[in-house]
Amino acid sequence: MDFCKIERKMSRPQKTPKEIATAAEQNAHLYSTQIPPQLEPMIRLLRTSGIAPPDVEAHLHAILIEQRDKAWAIFPYGAIGSFSFLDMNPSLDDPLFQAVIKRLNTPGSTETFLDVGCGLGFVLRYLAAEGVSSERLYGTDLQERFLDLGYDLFHDRDRTKATYVSGDMLGEEDSSFRKLRGQIDIIYASAFFHLFEAKDQMKAAKRMVGFLKPDCENALIFGQNGGPKIPSWEKYVLDKNAWSRMWDEVGKATGTSWRTETNVESSKEWIRVRFAIYRVV
Repeated sequence: MDFCKIERKMSRPQKTPKEIATAAEQNAHLYSTQIPPQLEPMIRLLRTSGIAPPDVEAHLHAILIEQRDKAWAIFPYGAIGSFSFLDMNPSLDDPLFQAVIKRLNTPGSTETFLDVGCGLGFVLRYLAAEGVSSERLYGTDLQERFLDLGYDLFHDRDRTKATYVSGDMLGEEDSSFRKLRGQIDIIYASAFFHLFEAKDQMKAAKRMVGFLKPDCENALIFGQNGGPKIPSWEKYVLDKNAWSRMWDEVGKATGTSWRTETNVESSKEWIRVRFAIYRVV
């Protein structure tokens, strides 16, 4: 079953009860009642948040399951049912992500970081735990309720200085995005572009360019796309040449210039493409 296709179709706002029920039925086989071992980095992050004593492991697991079930009720994405939406390893295993942490932590740095499609905002909480000032961290997601669940999970609504914005990256100019325009140095878009076909990927990319500081010579957009190796995914996980052409078009449309780098990791069933887009001055 192409459950990823279901997630793409449902990645727009205003879900009907029928759509939610259909997705819940089709993604039911992905719903897990056990915390998978790959969530250990998330468990460690929760420990540092101070919401429970380090030795109360059962309490931490209960919190994760409770918040996952709330997210599942908002919309039953397969990634939510399987807990993979809380898996931090794809980020932690990315050398560029680690390099970005060092860049943000350079003494005197004022650079800002935006996570597009941030969900519950765990990447931003991780960066803050690594020493990045939270006032330089931004996150945006289509579902405002996911952002609220992030506050509930980490109990930091009154503590964090990070900025979270709910908005539709493919919609018409959204007033909620005004606070992001021209404010960002680095954009992280992991598991985001592959939700859309090429024309909508370009629309989202142009909006991201608008978020970047116009005078930032080191502007960077990076992340990864991925999915199962089925024919329909060729429209969503663009190959190296198609990806480069898209960013050439984005540059023409926005009066900017970009250099793309990609790294493909694949198996018989899945493909993952890590990407980095650098501004050419």
